[in-house]
Amino acid sequence: MPLFGLALVAAFPAAAETWAPGETIEKAAYADLTPEGLNAISALIPALLPSGIEIPALADEGGYWCFNYAYGLSGAWVNIQVTNATIVPGNGVLDITANLMVSLNDPSDTFQLMYELACLDDTCEGYVDAFEVTVVTTMALEVVDAGDGTNALDATIGAINVSYDLVNDDIHLDGCSVGDIEEVLGWFGLSMYDLILGQLDTFLNDAIADIGPTLEETIEEAFASATIVQELDLNGAVVQLALQPSDVIITPAGVRVQMSGSMSGDAAACVAAYDPGGSLQTLSSPPDIGQVPSSIETDYHVGLILSDDFTNQALYALWRGGLLCYSLEPGGVFTLDTSILNVLTGSVFAELFAESQPVILRTAPLSPPTTSFDGAHDIDVNLDNLGLELYTQLDGREAKIVTVALAGVVGMDLGFDGTTGELAIEVDLDPAALTPTVTYNEFYPQANDAIVAGFSGAFGGIVDSVVGGLLEGLAFAVPSFSGIGLLALEAGPVGDNGDWLGAFAWVGPATYESAGCGEDGSCSSGCSGGCASSPGMLGLWPAFGLLLVLRRRQ
Repeated sequence: MPLFGLALVAAFPAAAETWAPGETIEKAAYADLTPEGLNAISALIPALLPSGIEIPALADEGGYWCFNYAYGLSGAWVNIQVTNATIVPGNGVLDITANLMVSLNDPSDTFQLMYELACLDDTCEGYVDAFEVTVVTTMALEVVDAGDGTNALDATIGAINVSYDLVNDDIHLDGCSVGDIEEVLGWFGLSMYDLILGQLDTFLNDAIADIGPTLEETIEEAFASATIVQELDLNGAVVQLALQPSDVIITPAGVRVQMSGSMSGDAAACVAAYDPGGSLQTLSSPPDIGQVPSSIETDYHVGLILSDDFTNQALYALWRGGLLCYSLEPGGVFTLDTSILNVLTGSVFAELFAESQPVILRTAPLSPPTTSFDGAHDIDVNLDNLGLELYTQLDGREAKIVTVALAGVVGMDLGFDGTTGELAIEVDLDPAALTPTVTYNEFYPQANDAIVAGFSGAFGGIVDSVVGGLLEGLAFAVPSFSGIGLLALEAGPVGDNGDWLGAFAWVGPATYESAGCGEDGSCSSGCSGGCASSPGMLGLWPAFGLLLVLRRRQ
């Protein structure tokens, strides 16, 4: 008997692993920045450095009798130009280098240098030619508790090292000699370089040090929209979306931000009897940074990697919330009657319905849809057991006449316009791609084959009228940031099993407007709906287009 029991157990397939409703998926998604991407966004650095610095007037004096000295510097200002900036991923930190050309005044607007040496005094004018300055620092990134139940990315600038090489030939004085001043000041242990560059060094270091907090804030704001905690109401299906950074890893291959996510909501009565208890779980290792489909160039800048576990959980939450529960009642925008049964079956149902009467079409979504990324489209939404039930009045009561279950694929492809910053989702809803099966026909089961054969033609118009209009115009505005935005985007399956969706983007100077919040909370282009709902990273996650695909009418 024990052996017989084991044999029975072995005969049944193992139940699929599932994510419980609302369970956090620690490896829901990844955001990658490649070395090429970091190099591209290095263009932000020049905007963070001041182009000019005014040096306050200074003076000093010392010594005694005719061995006294005094000097003063006034009207001095510094000009800074960034010639090159790089952000290179290292082991645990980002190495940041900026090469500058720095000058002090110019021939048309000189500084005044007053000096008094051994009872002799004079004032001369001057300027300093542009000379090279190198700024080197590091940035560390870590995920921290934001204090409101969410995580945030924290950036920390390390020590800033400033080095430069200035020679006598770079300094131009009118009315006095650099050599003479240096020779005399040397008797007192002083140097003209100390007079000019001592102050220049102080203000240059202070100015560059000021970019530390600015650069930290810039990076943190860029990733702030990666934390999304939001309630979505899609035609009555209310779900809670949570997506936030959970870890950050920096290696020479690039920067990888791991995102944890979940999607949950209340269960609708219309699907409670069919609930499998969770969404499909297909755990697998994420692709490495730089792993792309053969059709995509490896020089991409940003990679957004989305697991099918998370997209399946999102669709399950919406399915569980009743998104696919639909009823087409008489008197609506599209009215059905029993004549459609005769069209399908060659008047087989004419005997039952001598006169046409209204028909109610209801959906019975017996299984939550799932996604796959290795099919004919960027994203395939797989439908299984989506029942279409026809009801009408029979013998004074509402009776179910026919149920057709649909299975098949709704295809979705991503299209990005680099001139407008719009990410469009093109939906391929072809009734011919949906396989019908008659699962209920109590009155005339002999008509089942005819119903299946005529389904695409008869019901194709219904599907197009009821659902087709909801699938048009699916697009998100992807904002630029400080003039840097997406230029191009390509998608494809990644991972050993092709069960991760990769959206690979190139960034650079954008022609479309930046998005951001004003002091009054208003938003610029790309964040319609208020700053709290600014698309930010949300606009870059193609999976959220799935949330709009098969929604029912109000």
